[in-house]
Amino acid sequence: MARRFVSEFLLPLVKGGALHIGRPLGPRAVDRLVAGLLGPTETTDATPAELPPGERQALVDLARYRRQRVAELIPAADAPPLDAVTLRLGAALHNLLALGHPEIAGRGFESRLERIATAAATLAAAGAPRSAREAVSRHSLLARLPEIVRSDRTVRFWVGRRTFVGRVPPRRITALPKLRNVHVDMVRRTWLREVGIPAVGRPAFLALNLASPLGEALDPLRLEPPLAWSRVLAVLRFPALCRAVAGRALEVGVRKAGEAFADALFRFASLQEPTGGVLATGEALRFAIRFLAHLVWLDLLFGDRAAAPGGDAGGDGSGDFGIELPVILTAARRTSEDLVWPRDLPRDGDLGRAFLARLDAMAAKVGAQNPPRFESALGIAELATESASRVASSS
Repeated sequence: MARRFVSEFLLPLVKGGALHIGRPLGPRAVDRLVAGLLGPTETTDATPAELPPGERQALVDLARYRRQRVAELIPAADAPPLDAVTLRLGAALHNLLALGHPEIAGRGFESRLERIATAAATLAAAGAPRSAREAVSRHSLLARLPEIVRSDRTVRFWVGRRTFVGRVPPRRITALPKLRNVHVDMVRRTWLREVGIPAVGRPAFLALNLASPLGEALDPLRLEPPLAWSRVLAVLRFPALCRAVAGRALEVGVRKAGEAFADALFRFASLQEPTGGVLATGEALRFAIRFLAHLVWLDLLFGDRAAAPGGDAGGDGSGDFGIELPVILTAARRTSEDLVWPRDLPRDGDLGRAFLARLDAMAAKVGAQNPPRFESALGIAELATESASRVASSS
């Protein structure tokens, strides 16, 4: 598997197609893979091996398809490199998929799961991306992760039936279909939502999302893992990526995306997210609140409220939103209007008055429903404001 890892796993992961799940890869095996593809590094002195036929072309194709993915976000960006981190993250995902492989069942099953999950966690421990280029490079490899499906086939024939989990039945099983009365039933299940990741692999999966959080930020409605500000803040701090995420929220609909981001902010502020990402400091909370307010502002400018479910085209737009986003922004506005007001928006113009009307409508909705989370939202806003005051006084 390691000698054809690019052509049989990484390339179809990016391009689309059948992913070959072979034997789980440990850190040492991946070090040898890195040396074989990239040459010796600081972490390994293994001798590069001759690549199998087709693997060199697979490397070229992989670079092209990853460049296409990057261009969707940053058109002028260079093609992402195939580096050691990319290979380790790909191997980590391979091992997570291997946790569900039927051939690892049997005696010693639990200990095998532990070893595979531990190797996956070690390989995925790259930490948050340190630059926009690094973030899109990793995303170009893992962007289609939510699209992974497993096809399970049950072959029924004259003497019984056999089930093939994630595999194509061999020809000898399906031969002579009329004579042997062969029928094949196939069920396709999404890996994240329907198959699921065993609990033992959860730390590795969270580490993978911490290393590549851009996909999560671009898909705020994703259920697995739940949206976490501690991860997505690592990419939102880069302006180009922040604009891309905001644009995607507009496409999804600020009513839905804003609710997901607002709900996640409560978890973030109450320290209910996994460790390892950005800490819930006042500065981080202030950035998150302003991002949410900016989404509302963008929705006012570009959103199609007439087409939104439950929308009230021509009105103040309050019917377009749930309750979590209005709670956060109303509490922030009550604490300090600077938290929610865009810095380049004049208050006395038509657009400023329209934005004010939107905020007033949200406040009225919160006042009518009196949601229990409002006190928590006030605490979040106060922490964000106190942090800003300390920065101002120290400067």
